[in-house]
Amino acid sequence: MKLPLKSAILSALLTIGAVLPAVADKEDEIDYLEARRLMENGIILPLQTILEKVQGHVLEVELEYEHGLYLYEIEVLNEGGIVSELEFNATTGKLIKSGIEE
Repeated sequence: MKLPLKSAILSALLTIGAVLPAVADKEDEIDYLEARRLMENGIILPLQTILEKVQGHVLEVELEYEHGLYLYEIEVLNEGGIVSELEFNATTGKLIKSGIEE
Protein backbone atom coordinates (compact mmCIF):
# COMPACT_ATOMS: atom_id res chain seq x y z
CA MET A 1 0.00 0.00 0.00
CA LYS A 2 1.48 3.35 -1.04
CA LEU A 3 1.18 6.28 1.42
CA PRO A 4 0.45 9.76 0.12
CA LEU A 5 3.54 12.00 0.25
CA LYS A 6 2.20 14.12 3.14
CA SER A 7 1.47 11.00 5.22
CA ALA A 8 4.91 9.58 4.50
CA ILE A 9 6.63 12.82 5.54
CA LEU A 10 4.54 13.09 8.71
CA SER A 11 5.35 9.48 9.60
CA ALA A 12 9.08 10.10 9.07
CA LEU A 13 9.01 13.26 11.22
CA LEU A 14 7.18 11.48 14.04
CA THR A 15 9.73 8.66 13.94
CA ILE A 16 12.64 11.10 14.02
CA GLY A 17 11.02 13.06 16.85
CA ALA A 18 10.69 9.90 18.92
CA VAL A 19 14.36 9.00 18.41
CA LEU A 20 15.99 12.42 18.83
CA PRO A 21 15.60 12.79 22.61
CA ALA A 22 17.43 9.49 23.15
CA VAL A 23 20.18 10.51 20.74
CA ALA A 24 20.52 13.94 22.34
CA ASP A 25 21.05 12.35 25.77
CA LYS A 26 23.76 10.08 24.36
CA GLU A 27 25.54 13.07 22.81
CA ASP A 28 25.80 14.78 26.22
CA GLU A 29 27.73 11.85 27.69
CA ILE A 30 31.47 11.79 27.05
CA ASP A 31 33.35 8.51 26.84
CA TYR A 32 36.84 7.97 28.22
CA LEU A 33 38.56 8.41 24.83
CA GLU A 34 36.99 11.83 24.33
CA ALA A 35 37.73 12.75 27.96
CA ARG A 36 41.39 11.87 27.47
CA ARG A 37 41.56 13.95 24.28
CA LEU A 38 39.92 16.92 26.04
CA MET A 39 42.35 16.63 28.96
CA GLU A 40 45.42 16.29 26.73
CA ASN A 41 44.36 19.39 24.79
CA GLY A 42 43.94 21.39 28.00
CA ILE A 43 40.19 21.78 27.58
CA ILE A 44 39.29 20.03 30.85
CA LEU A 45 41.15 19.44 34.09
CA PRO A 46 42.20 15.93 35.06
CA LEU A 47 39.60 14.17 37.20
CA GLN A 48 42.16 13.78 40.00
CA THR A 49 42.39 17.58 40.30
CA ILE A 50 38.64 17.75 40.88
CA LEU A 51 38.56 14.78 43.26
CA GLU A 52 41.09 16.51 45.53
CA LYS A 53 38.30 18.99 46.35
CA VAL A 54 35.80 16.27 47.29
CA GLN A 55 35.33 14.91 50.82
CA GLY A 56 33.66 11.55 51.31
CA HIS A 57 33.44 8.30 49.40
CA VAL A 58 33.02 8.83 45.65
CA LEU A 59 30.20 6.65 44.32
CA GLU A 60 29.91 7.79 40.71
CA VAL A 61 31.54 10.23 38.29
CA GLU A 62 30.23 11.41 34.93
CA LEU A 63 31.70 13.84 32.45
CA GLU A 64 29.04 15.58 30.38
CA TYR A 65 28.68 18.47 27.99
CA GLU A 66 25.65 20.63 28.83
CA HIS A 67 24.73 24.18 27.91
CA GLY A 68 28.15 24.81 26.39
CA LEU A 69 30.07 23.58 29.44
CA TYR A 70 32.01 20.43 30.26
CA LEU A 71 30.85 19.24 33.68
CA TYR A 72 32.05 16.64 36.14
CA GLU A 73 29.03 15.29 38.03
CA ILE A 74 30.13 13.44 41.16
CA GLU A 75 28.00 11.51 43.66
CA VAL A 76 29.56 11.34 47.11
CA LEU A 77 28.62 9.42 50.26
CA ASN A 78 29.54 11.42 53.36
CA GLU A 79 30.27 10.12 56.88
CA GLY A 80 26.64 10.63 57.91
CA GLY A 81 25.45 8.28 55.17
CA ILE A 82 24.03 11.07 53.00
CA VAL A 83 24.58 10.98 49.25
CA SER A 84 25.31 14.34 47.66
CA GLU A 85 25.69 15.30 44.04
CA LEU A 86 28.37 17.81 43.17
CA GLU A 87 28.72 19.48 39.81
CA PHE A 88 32.05 21.03 38.81
CA ASN A 89 32.99 23.04 35.76
CA ALA A 90 35.50 20.60 34.21
CA THR A 91 37.48 23.44 32.59
CA THR A 92 37.92 25.71 35.62
CA GLY A 93 37.39 23.28 38.51
CA LYS A 94 34.81 25.61 40.06
CA LEU A 95 31.98 24.01 42.05
CA ILE A 96 28.80 25.01 40.26
CA LYS A 97 26.14 23.13 42.18
CA SER A 98 25.77 20.81 45.16
CA GLY A 99 22.79 19.13 46.67
CA ILE A 100 21.39 16.06 48.37
CA GLU A 101 20.74 13.18 45.99
CA GLU A 102 17.10 12.12 46.12
